Amino acid sequence: MPTPLAPWLALIEREYLASFIPAGGGALRFVVAEPPVLEQTAAGLRAAATQHGLASLAVDSAVLKLQHVQTLFFAMAQAVDWEALMQHRLEVLLAECGYAWPQPGRRMGLAALAAALGVLPHQLRSQISQELTRAVWGAPQMAQDFRYAMIALLEARLAEEPPPLEASVLSWLRGDLRRVAEVRPANIGARVSRHSARAMLISLCHWVRACGGHGLLVLLDIRQLLLDRRAVEQGVVYTPAAVMDCYEVLRQTIDDTERFEGVFFAVLADPALLDEESRRGLGQYTALKMRVWDDVRPHGQDNMLAPLVVLQ
Repeated sequence: MPTPLAPWLALIEREYLASFIPAGGGALRFVVAEPPVLEQTAAGLRAAATQHGLASLAVDSAVLKLQHVQTLFFAMAQAVDWEALMQHRLEVLLAECGYAWPQPGRRMGLAALAAALGVLPHQLRSQISQELTRAVWGAPQMAQDFRYAMIALLEARLAEEPPPLEASVLSWLRGDLRRVAEVRPANIGARVSRHSARAMLISLCHWVRACGGHGLLVLLDIRQLLLDRRAVEQGVVYTPAAVMDCYEVLRQTIDDTERFEGVFFAVLADPALLDEESRRGLGQYTALKMRVWDDVRPHGQDNMLAPLVVLQ
């Protein structure tokens, strides 16, 4: 029996977006509905996320190839406001050194910052470096290359002019970097690949919260996966084998949910996902189906907190 949209949204907001996610929890829910209801669902989740200080981002399988887990990381990294995150973290670091940022929210080079604070530049750099080591390099929740990248971006904000390395590191995070050699000065050793992407996702979620963010809402639209290649008019074309790869990415994401700090994944799909006869349906990938299928339905009704819900 389909679940009404309004009470489900109210429940998700109360149990997750208002409390559990801002407190550092992670969750993933599948939502199956007709297109108009899916649009209302996405709008309702975005509104609730905004109300509770969560950043929202959309990942569309028609635009990005979701069979590669690093694609999910790149999509999230592209949606993050890195300038705001770095500025906030740097101001907190300075406060931990015992100083107040002279002009909150405004980028300042080290020399100008030291002059405004009445401190010797080399002394201020030494104090900031110690805090960077403690707060960033000493954070075990983040992968090594990710920590190097964050340190490079924080140090770049203290330069008198934005260094070329800053743009290269941001391109590396967003998946746009052409040559890894461009980020070697930051001690970053390799591109983000399917082998490292899960650790990078975990690192990103931790860093958003460490920089003052309340968390993330990720709207993951997988309707393109369910279209036969002959029915695709535009966007990414998925073979049945590629669809299974995408399901494996989702399976891995579910298994790592408890390690994702402050993130709610809403996977949006149309009823074709539940078609038992389809070569692209959820039933074709048992490992994922067993993680989201709800066998307990009190009084013949769906459990609104189940991993997969059908909305109307």
